[in-house]
Amino acid sequence: MNSLITELRRRNVFRVAATYAVVAWIIIEAGSVLLPTFGASELAFQIYVIVVVIGFVVALVLAWIYELTPEGVKLEKDVDRSKSITRQTGRKMDLVFIVLLVIALGVSVTLNITGMRDAPEAPAVDSLSVAVLPFTSRSTDPENQLFADGIHDDLLTRLANIGALKVISRTSVMEYRVTTKNLRQIAQELGVGTVLEGAVQRAGDSVRITAQLIDASTDEHIWANSYDRQLSAVNLFAIQSEISEEIASALQATLTDEEQSRLANIPTASLAAYNLFTQGRDNLYKRRLDTLQLAREQFEQAISLDPGYADAYAGLAESVLLLLNNHQAIPADEAFALAEESLDKALSLNPNISQAHAAVGLLNSVAWREDRGDSGLEEAEAALVRALDLNPNNASAYMWFATVRSAENRIEEAIDLYHQSLRVDPLGKIPYANLPGLYAQRGQNEEALDLYIKAVDIHPGWPTGYQNLAQQLQGLGRMDEAIAWGRKAMELSADPLGGAPMVGAYLEFGDYEKIRSLFTNVTAGHPMYEYGLGMEKAMLGDFAGAADIVERSIEGVENPRQFQLSLITTFAMFAGDFDRARKYAELHDPDFVADADPEVRADNVSDLIRYAFILQNQGENTRAKALLDSALVVVRALPRVGLFGHGIRDVQILALLGKTREALDAFRDAIDEGFRGTVASNGWPLALDPYLNSLRGQPGFEAMVGELDDAVTQMQQRVAQAEESGDWDELRSLLESGQGTTEI
Repeated sequence: MNSLITELRRRNVFRVAATYAVVAWIIIEAGSVLLPTFGASELAFQIYVIVVVIGFVVALVLAWIYELTPEGVKLEKDVDRSKSITRQTGRKMDLVFIVLLVIALGVSVTLNITGMRDAPEAPAVDSLSVAVLPFTSRSTDPENQLFADGIHDDLLTRLANIGALKVISRTSVMEYRVTTKNLRQIAQELGVGTVLEGAVQRAGDSVRITAQLIDASTDEHIWANSYDRQLSAVNLFAIQSEISEEIASALQATLTDEEQSRLANIPTASLAAYNLFTQGRDNLYKRRLDTLQLAREQFEQAISLDPGYADAYAGLAESVLLLLNNHQAIPADEAFALAEESLDKALSLNPNISQAHAAVGLLNSVAWREDRGDSGLEEAEAALVRALDLNPNNASAYMWFATVRSAENRIEEAIDLYHQSLRVDPLGKIPYANLPGLYAQRGQNEEALDLYIKAVDIHPGWPTGYQNLAQQLQGLGRMDEAIAWGRKAMELSADPLGGAPMVGAYLEFGDYEKIRSLFTNVTAGHPMYEYGLGMEKAMLGDFAGAADIVERSIEGVENPRQFQLSLITTFAMFAGDFDRARKYAELHDPDFVADADPEVRADNVSDLIRYAFILQNQGENTRAKALLDSALVVVRALPRVGLFGHGIRDVQILALLGKTREALDAFRDAIDEGFRGTVASNGWPLALDPYLNSLRGQPGFEAMVGELDDAVTQMQQRVAQAEESGDWDELRSLLESGQGTTEI
């Protein structure tokens, strides 16, 4: 035994063991910090440690077999022992050991005293937070999955009405219908402490619903139950009420008397009406033209089966408002009348429906955008506040409240409201589509682009994100990229107006045939058909004819839409009919008629510049100058480019004021900042811009216009190449690589 120990010492096996142990300790300590940083799992770290331990055995074997000599590594049997090489090697290894020991001490101090070893604290999770995962259907009929989805959605809605709970919205939880993620991962991604799972089994005239509430951090069951009942709408609602109350009790959430009353509510006794309502609600969530149209029909059918179904009236109102606001697929007067009538009926039947109050807020905000009424936004705010009082988990109410604050130019509050919406609906479509625009409104265009990219990454099958991204790119003067992303949106959309985000870019290119081809499905009977006819006349240079067409489309209409009045104003202005232009400008903005100076805001400054131009052409130069001076102050506070960029409004104002030198300097600044054309901001190409007539012929102006023409031509050529090859990926990749296409 002593001889073995002596031989181990002589071959430096003990020194190798000690040295390797110190090195291994350093490696394991560093790995305990670095591996979690890169997202490695606990299993990966365990494998990492095992590999290091195996290396220890290998090191000992190698130390026994080999020896380090001045001539290099040799087999131990080939080493001349008479030269005391082993002793020399041992002294060197002692020095290495001491150095490594110092390093190990330093690592220990760094990891333990500085706190680097400590795992980052997980974000605090509200113990009263629940994600209701999609219920599974245990029936053999695949159509019963829709039935299970309806029960899941209804239960989720009832739970969301309990103010003490944070309940994740349907949009987000439905993303986990098919997933390999465990409950802990899902809970972390959704920011909840508990997860509710359930299943529905429907057989003949009976139904069984099972549910279990799980603590996501421990995988322990907090509560579970099953319910066997005869299949009827009343029984379904009773089961949902029982589950909601038992979950609230299990989580020790306090229910108010009002919440108890709402949980006990039976919306309808008609199972057929209930099934139609749940199908309509499912289609409403999808936010596409075809699904919204189908949702409207299903809500109407549900109402015909049960005229006392308050929730169905609220759903009908929401569907027609979204058809108007998102797709222009219904006349405004029809949408407003039907929505108002439906919401009045819904709230008369049940004044405590949060979604009905939220829809009232949506109605008032959309109507305000049409007529700019004095009290519209205040009424919208009051309705949305009531909706959130009834249901603090109402993601739609937060979203629509954000649009109200945005219209009031209260951008920070709007951003906060969208984040409130994402708190209860982390994967919600609308916040991801609309939040970037608020950053663009603040002039943070790169941040807006990053958020738009995130929006299309999260919802790759939804066209709206691509449409908004295309419009932002057009505002940045990147017309070729705008068309590339607009193409993607059009591929995903069934809306005949799906090509709208590309119109501005093709107008800059002067490719009117391409614009016509985008709207071949907009046929007679579509609310935007006359608009298209008017635009076609305008593209042919017949502005008087264009004004006539749009004017005829509003004959007999009590409340023409804002864009119709604006179109007639612009077409008449281009036609030189300034009396007609002024008439419709004042119908569009009644404040302009008053003798007092109208308030100049970001949302009306372009209309005011147009009105001042009309006044100039009618000889009212003094008033026109006062309006233009006021407009210049507002414009200079706005972003130059992007979705909300003013383009060259300062140049236009200065040109109309006769300040040629300042106008040319501002034009230079605009080009240097990325401006490439006026369509994004004014709706007509630079070559037609009447505000700039005083600059035409100026050498400096014409030279800069030439620069812009060259840049636009290059973008047009890139689009032509993509159209010919059918490959748009190269243009789309410019955005993802951080490159632009507007350099001059």
